[in-house]
Amino acid sequence: MLPQDTQPISPATARLATGRDRFLAGEWERAEELCRRILAEQPEDEEAAHLLGMVALHDGRVPEALTLFGRAATLRPDYAQAHGNRAAALRRLGRYGEARAACRHALSLAPAESALLHNLGAMLREFGLEREAAAVFRRLIRLAPHNAAGYHGLADSLRKGGGLDEAISAYRTLIALHPGAAPAHGNLGIMLQFQSRLDEAKRCYARALAIDPGYAEARSNLGSAQLLTGELAAGWVNHAARWNTAENAATRFDSPLPSWDGSTLGGKRLLAWGELGVGDEILLAGMIPDLAARGIGCVLETAPRLVPLFARSFPDVEVVPRQTPPHPATAWSDLAAQSSLGDLGRWLRPDFAAFPRRHRYLAADPERVAALRSRYRAMAGGDRLVGISWHSANPTHRDFKSAPLPLWKPVLNLPGITFIDLQYGDRSADLEAVRRDQDVSIIHDEMIDPLTDLDGFAAQVGALDLVISISNTTVHVAGALGVPVWTLLARQTGFLWCWFIEREDSPWYPSMRLYRQAEANDWAPVFERVRRDLSRFPNRA
Repeated sequence: MLPQDTQPISPATARLATGRDRFLAGEWERAEELCRRILAEQPEDEEAAHLLGMVALHDGRVPEALTLFGRAATLRPDYAQAHGNRAAALRRLGRYGEARAACRHALSLAPAESALLHNLGAMLREFGLEREAAAVFRRLIRLAPHNAAGYHGLADSLRKGGGLDEAISAYRTLIALHPGAAPAHGNLGIMLQFQSRLDEAKRCYARALAIDPGYAEARSNLGSAQLLTGELAAGWVNHAARWNTAENAATRFDSPLPSWDGSTLGGKRLLAWGELGVGDEILLAGMIPDLAARGIGCVLETAPRLVPLFARSFPDVEVVPRQTPPHPATAWSDLAAQSSLGDLGRWLRPDFAAFPRRHRYLAADPERVAALRSRYRAMAGGDRLVGISWHSANPTHRDFKSAPLPLWKPVLNLPGITFIDLQYGDRSADLEAVRRDQDVSIIHDEMIDPLTDLDGFAAQVGALDLVISISNTTVHVAGALGVPVWTLLARQTGFLWCWFIEREDSPWYPSMRLYRQAEANDWAPVFERVRRDLSRFPNRA
């Protein structure tokens, strides 16, 4: 006989336990078979329905998994895990609002469940609700002070939400918990680099690489920090590791050609291809004339909207658009090697002495420049023509880089200046607010759209006396054209390595002057310096 306090285990219960073991062991088909047998005998077994849903979710049968999780939650309304996994299935199907509601309901049933809190935080981050996500991760950490995923989620939410100091503290705690975790050291380095604490960041990357020498993200970031601090030779080499990161591997040009090693190529041509954004391609294209000086012919593959401008500016280079499938010129037999534009720097910009004092290397359409300048001067009545841009669309840097138009008041109220809108995208609300609140009308040219007509935008920039802008495509266009340009730099943009540190000039663009924030988020002193200098800026002849 069984002891009086022992209940016999039913066959269904035994099969369910075996099914769980099979699921945890990765034996998905066996786990599914056992669950289906249980449900055939006991259709109201919520545990079997839930486990079968887990198998379906793992196999990518998400609608089926959603149905099974819903069935389990209906059979037992207080089944928090079923509601939580239903949220995960809804999230996989892109039904984010329902997923968020389901996860919140699961948390109401099990408010101290760490996995549910983590899932909710992750979903909120997907919705772009970084501050709300950070609050959830803080709650998770209070409940589970040793939960590494909680500190990681908190730090990443804070980074994108602007709370870098707390993010740094979170990563330091994570490292104290797991000192051998290379990603924790690497991510702390990223936070410090965002704050331009570059020596500390480099030490973090070095520790990450000591733990994992193959950690491509840490090596690439070390390279960008070295470039920022002027260690160009080492920086270019380490930054090349970006092509081994998961983020960039898919964007690397697929070519059987060997990477260029700086040699003369024996009379054959080099395939150079653009990377990152349009502004970066313009910046790095400043090295294309150096290839001709070395006697190296070039095929340049670039963003389609850059083709007219680059073709005019580099008449001895075959400029082709980046497209799918690749342009036939990228596979011609007279090509001996290939290189991204960024990797040219290893051979052409090994130190600051290698930067030529080239006034300009891009050429706008002279007829369009003349026509636009004539039209703007007629509208300005003899005023100086100053183009401005204030907003960045870069999702990583926009909150730091952007300088909202109301902050420009000391500059916009200067007499004798007509301001031209160079901001890409629809910023009509910003322009109207300035007109209403400051009685300043900024000319917006409906005939020029930088997003669709970059060649026309170059002509617009070329028609002006001066450009003042945050770090975006506008300043690269102006600098490459040789137009005087004042670039407003936020302090928390430690990954914009092209501006280096502490300099007030740019070796890339002799016509550029840099105005840097001394303190993070404090634009007022910057605009006061700009106002002072602009009051003395002369008209162009």
